[in-house]
Amino acid sequence: MKLLLLLPLVCLVSASPVSADRVVNPSRITFDALGRIDNDSLLVKALATDGLVSLTNIPGFEQSKRRLMSNLHTCMLDLGDDIVTAHHFDDGTTRRSFATSTLPEVGAQPIKSLEDIPMNSNSESCQSFQGELSSFRSSVEAATDLFSQKLSTEMRAYLQTPLMSSNVDGVVYNSINEVVAGGEHLEHFHSYQKDNSLENAGETTIELHTDQGFFIAFTPGLIASSNDPTKQMKLSDGFYVQDRYGTKASVNFSEEDDLVFMIGDGANQYINNNLIDSKDAMPLRATPHALSFPAQIDSSDVRVWYGRMVLPPNNALSHGMGLTHGEVREALMDASTTGKSISLGCSSQDMKAVIHTTRHLSGPSVILNCTADELFCWYRCQPLDDELNTCSDRNLTLECVDSRGQITDPAQHNGAAPACYNSTAPLSSDDGIKVVAIGASGGRGGGGRDDLSWSGGGGRDEHMSTKSTSTGSRLFAWSLVVTFTISAILSVIS
Repeated sequence: MKLLLLLPLVCLVSASPVSADRVVNPSRITFDALGRIDNDSLLVKALATDGLVSLTNIPGFEQSKRRLMSNLHTCMLDLGDDIVTAHHFDDGTTRRSFATSTLPEVGAQPIKSLEDIPMNSNSESCQSFQGELSSFRSSVEAATDLFSQKLSTEMRAYLQTPLMSSNVDGVVYNSINEVVAGGEHLEHFHSYQKDNSLENAGETTIELHTDQGFFIAFTPGLIASSNDPTKQMKLSDGFYVQDRYGTKASVNFSEEDDLVFMIGDGANQYINNNLIDSKDAMPLRATPHALSFPAQIDSSDVRVWYGRMVLPPNNALSHGMGLTHGEVREALMDASTTGKSISLGCSSQDMKAVIHTTRHLSGPSVILNCTADELFCWYRCQPLDDELNTCSDRNLTLECVDSRGQITDPAQHNGAAPACYNSTAPLSSDDGIKVVAIGASGGRGGGGRDDLSWSGGGGRDEHMSTKSTSTGSRLFAWSLVVTFTISAILSVIS
């Protein structure tokens, strides 16, 4: 079974449904100016205030971006739902996705969904998309590298070193640029299409959240036609942020905004906590954001978007854990297949952890081909350990159970996992900690095992048979917040 899973964790911000109290314009800087300016605090001032900055006039990028994105949705439709992953939101929006990554010292990885599609295939849209893909990703790579170098220069005098140590003798990360260069970069191409026939079609698509990575580089959403890739694209609205005063604002992107850099909650975990005690030291602001994709006058119009999330290096040690970030992700992946209970938190009590998911499966035959030692759950065959194979012996039933401890549709993308289920027990209290997994391909080029989320507390809950372990205790210590409820809610990058 062929899988591609890229699972960046995000932190859900408690808030009411999205509505804009005001409009904000992002700070903007040209690509050339970013390369020329040496020692001022242009980037830091914007990122400390708003948490995002727009890079403009990237050489050749605007044309490449539009040629690529105009063919994204039609290429996905040509490939079909057997190949392209789709997720359905409650507001009537369907999101289709391509996922890939760029690995340190290895470089850009292929999009698995396109690997077996020859350039001479019958899909003109896929041919056009693939023809622009390498140039587009190279431009994003160059812009990301320039951004991290500039941010390193501006913050160097105010950061303790090393920023991060590792489990490899002599390997430390002394600068922001080294952290960015040493981490895996998760890349997603999304298309959003609205079903206008649903009554709740005007509701929020993705609620307010903060990305768990260090930062994300993304292209502002564009409206493209699902019928005609040659149709002129226009900017999409519906992207919101929460400012430092707690006010929700609609972001006013313009045609000049090539690539937007937005800070994630990871900055609080390994950048801001290394700032020296100085009145001039400015912490980077992780930006809560949300998406509302309104009904389109032309139902064939779709919103297309690209994002690249920067994760910390796999061999970098997580503060207070004694484990590397890669080992944390591996432990969570291992625990997800054995029913172990592990807790994980965000950096603020005002946030709840959620997950982004994008996965590629080889086809619908996966649903029918699970073995006797597997259960089809979360749209994949998940292995069963010895304990899960004895559910019936303990008068429990083997079920696909979501993060709330409830039986769920196994074909849904909701972070569910196999569990021994007691249908007669009362539902578990919301006072407990809900487990959330943070995933990455772990340097395997996007392959490897899936990462899951499941429910559990300090031992066993009444519905799901799970066990705590010493690894779970160590990961619990890694949590920055353990006194509030963490709800595992399926989400996506906006």
